[in-house]
Amino acid sequence: MFLTLSLLFSVVGCSGVKETELTYDQAVEKLKAYRSTGTVTATVKKHKPDASWVGTDSSVNELPPIDKYPLSVKGFGQINVEIFSSTEKSSASTDNWMEVQAKEFNRKQLQVGGKTVSVSIRPIASGLALDYITKRTHMPDAYSPANELWGEMIKSTGVPIEKMESRLTGNTAGFLMKKGTYDSYRKKYGAVTVKNVTKAVLAEDVVLGHTNPNLSSTGLNIFTQELRAFDPKNPFSAESINKFREFQNLVPPTSPTTAEMAKVAAKGIMDAMIMESQAYSVEPTLSDWKFAPCGVRHDSPVYALDNLSVDKREALKLFIEQCKTPEAQKSASSFGFNRNNNYKGVANKYTGKELFSALKLWKENKDGGQDVISVFIADRSSSMAGSKITRIQIASKNSLQYINENNYVGLVSYSDANDITIDLPIAKFDAKQKSLFAGAVKDLNADGGTATNSAIVVALDMALKAQKQVPNAKIRIFVLSDGAQNEGLSLYDVKGLINGIGIPVYGIGFEADLTDLQQLADVNEGYCINADEEDVVYKLRNLFVAEL
Repeated sequence: MFLTLSLLFSVVGCSGVKETELTYDQAVEKLKAYRSTGTVTATVKKHKPDASWVGTDSSVNELPPIDKYPLSVKGFGQINVEIFSSTEKSSASTDNWMEVQAKEFNRKQLQVGGKTVSVSIRPIASGLALDYITKRTHMPDAYSPANELWGEMIKSTGVPIEKMESRLTGNTAGFLMKKGTYDSYRKKYGAVTVKNVTKAVLAEDVVLGHTNPNLSSTGLNIFTQELRAFDPKNPFSAESINKFREFQNLVPPTSPTTAEMAKVAAKGIMDAMIMESQAYSVEPTLSDWKFAPCGVRHDSPVYALDNLSVDKREALKLFIEQCKTPEAQKSASSFGFNRNNNYKGVANKYTGKELFSALKLWKENKDGGQDVISVFIADRSSSMAGSKITRIQIASKNSLQYINENNYVGLVSYSDANDITIDLPIAKFDAKQKSLFAGAVKDLNADGGTATNSAIVVALDMALKAQKQVPNAKIRIFVLSDGAQNEGLSLYDVKGLINGIGIPVYGIGFEADLTDLQQLADVNEGYCINADEEDVVYKLRNLFVAEL
């Protein structure tokens, strides 16, 4: 015991090594010392399996109330057209280009058939809009995504859809590279094309960041073009899938948004990423990066939905006409649109059904064929009592269907520093393990303090022991909590462990102060999401789809 305590003391305080600079071996030794000295303890708790998750398909109910995504402009005309607008051109918090045009249009009080017309704008990510429309949870009158791929997907589900305009304003997706990377890339590979960039990634000359293709227009666009680069004749062939797996083993974990991906890039983890031209043009921190357009164009097509009435169709046409005027396009340019107009873009060769198939392929192969060890850490402190713990139980149970079976999953829960439990030892996430996971989550009962960082030590210890049985498996830690810890180890105590071992931490903040969770996520390639009772089911689903 004396030797172990001495080891802990030397690793933590007297080695002269900064906490954030621990090597892998130093971090592992420190982790072992925390556990072997009793500084961090945990008990194993058994739970009865719960098989009620079997056959779960509650995708309609996953979506939060549409009011979670409020109108940025509300029209009051006798004929009003509600438009779902992608978020690069609209925003609920500030006037972007679409808000400017909508307010100007509504001010004119134009008429159709003697009735005044107006538009309402609802800013919403293109992938999220797809879910609302195809599930018919909320059906707008019109939809303006970033690109035409989403329209093809809607069409394939049988929802009536008609393209009213191919280009509302100009934009492109493409690759963004650090200047030095760009220069060396051009010398070796020449033009920046999807085919050449995939070659550069596979040759380990470029580290390329991606966004989630289920939510991101750029992510969907570039990913589907990459599949065609792997096999131009058949993007779903075994050759394409094998190359995609090899490719995935050489890229950082997928980011949920461009903003999160930029944070990862700032750490030096990647030297290239996918992005829209407009987003790049308005982000000052990326001024020393080089952008090159690729893939299909992002020209904000406009669709009428669900057999729109004649009057509303005419009102929508009037709004499109205004957006196409020279004055409106000049305004769009001031917001960063209409750049790279000489880039013609590639023609979309995918049907809507094929795009859905591509997303399924991505989900099944995004880990490059490697196994994944995932440990969930659930906060059951007293502040989680009531509806919070209930919603997390519902969300966790619902999300089981989205975890690939090549995952090895375990569960830790905690309140006080002396009340950390291993509720589910790590095992292959087959039907039996899923039922045990569901049973453990069902039994969560909130009471006591919040020893988040001590619970992370337990999870790390579990994951590294499991990795000995599953060599080369990727490890991921997920923390579900509603706030900062107030017992046990400090944030400083565990950041060095996470950094040295190199494990990404994903924070799911539940109506939370995300400060501590964000710091844990920022150490490596993880990220945080903040959820509440209305959207935790949907957000947890998206996290599991992207990372598990």
